[in-house]
Amino acid sequence: MTDATVIIAAWNAKATIEKSVSSALGQRDVKTRVVIIDDASDEDFADQIPVRNDVIFERLAHNGGPAAARNAALNHCEGNWICVLDSDDTMQPDRLKEMITYAEEFDADVLLGNFQKVDEQGHTYEDGTFLRYNEIKIGAKVALEEYVSDNIISPKSKSTGYLKPVLRRSFIEEKELEYNRSLRNGEDCHLIFEALAKGGRVLVWPKADYLYTVRRGSISHRIDPDHFEALIKEDCKFVDRYHNDISNHAIDLFSEREIGLRKMMETERIMSALKARQVGAACRHLSRHPHAIPMVGHQLLEAIRNRIT
Repeated sequence: MTDATVIIAAWNAKATIEKSVSSALGQRDVKTRVVIIDDASDEDFADQIPVRNDVIFERLAHNGGPAAARNAALNHCEGNWICVLDSDDTMQPDRLKEMITYAEEFDADVLLGNFQKVDEQGHTYEDGTFLRYNEIKIGAKVALEEYVSDNIISPKSKSTGYLKPVLRRSFIEEKELEYNRSLRNGEDCHLIFEALAKGGRVLVWPKADYLYTVRRGSISHRIDPDHFEALIKEDCKFVDRYHNDISNHAIDLFSEREIGLRKMMETERIMSALKARQVGAACRHLSRHPHAIPMVGHQLLEAIRNRIT
């Protein structure tokens, strides 16, 4: 009998998917099913997927983004738990067993998994643990206000929206939760917003046993500013939908989050202009949005640092 299903949304993942799937199948003392959804990739990586009864592989006809791929994966889940894994990341062998034991001990519906940053060769970064152990209170329930506050964008913020969740399948099905298909960025974060608004018991797992692969920094890899517009729009819809069920403090925090998202959106537009060597356009945009200066400076320094290390 399956204990947990690991869902992997994959796009152009030929170089990494084999290692990701292997880490899911290599979980100790847990019987796993692994579901890989190819989000209409440009490249064929079906030959990288092992042919086994506990592995499901499906290719979507049209690219819909990670939310659509994960929703497709949810249709194939078995067992009591669902684990979200990115196609270029891996997990330590005892992660699922330990997380499930912890979640059941504290009656969690959602467990947010701490992570360790690694490079493309799998070497850990010095000071690469996302959350320090002493930053996490064992067994403490995360409130909506806390989660929104942790996901207000700023240059030095630690967005807990990056934490990959393990989800109680009965809770997901009972509350009819699914990923927001309008989002191509921040979709995990919005799923947790929904879980919290519907009374889910959300906790943070302190052990950094999810290995998050950091690609070499470059201003050639930017987030589409339209993705931030979509996040702002869906945040507003969320607040309207749950206005009578959430606190005024939570609503105020969403307003602060919108300000941060707009700053990041303008930063991405400026960085895109710099990437295209349109320095004049970047300077003009920056003069109209001076609040983006700190983020632009931070991202330029980060890109330079990653290029020379």
